[in-house]
Amino acid sequence: MIAIISIWGTLVINLILTIAGYTWYLKQASKPTPELPDDPPFVSILVPAHNEGIVIVKTVLSLLSFDYPQDRYEVIVINDNSSDNSADLLKNLQDEFTSTRLKVINTDKTNGGKGKSNALNIGLKSAKGSIISIYDADNTPEAPALRILVSELLSDNKLAAVIGKFRTRNKNASLLTRFINIETLSVST
Repeated sequence: MIAIISIWGTLVINLILTIAGYTWYLKQASKPTPELPDDPPFVSILVPAHNEGIVIVKTVLSLLSFDYPQDRYEVIVINDNSSDNSADLLKNLQDEFTSTRLKVINTDKTNGGKGKSNALNIGLKSAKGSIISIYDADNTPEAPALRILVSELLSDNKLAAVIGKFRTRNKNASLLTRFINIETLSVST
């Protein structure tokens, strides 16, 4: 009897939380996005990458395509001791874009390959922005993402960080990716 009450109690609580979260989301979604100031802050976007040759080009191109003022942000990719073709792909991108917009830091065995936090610390040393944005190497954000994140951050002095909503690109690839997609849809930001 206790097991049945526990199971049904948990289901009822989850249902209430889901409905409350969805109601809150609808209320938040109807709010207009705050505007950027006339002189938006400079943003440094850090992307730690280890053996991400399959996705890194698409990610970097989407980051360089933000509708945020192009002279007010930089993309820093930390190629963390990769053994695939990531370095070559990033070199080609760097040749195409100016070094002021795209900076690539290649690490080796002496200073790299120690995880994402180490790669981010290496990239942070080169960052010029007063705001730091971090994207995974397999992210492909939409054009307004940075503008929205920065304007939301600046709209409230109590905020120290913001996180954007993300979507699963390969949601139909497997049962696992379908569940991951459902999870991301239910997370309120």
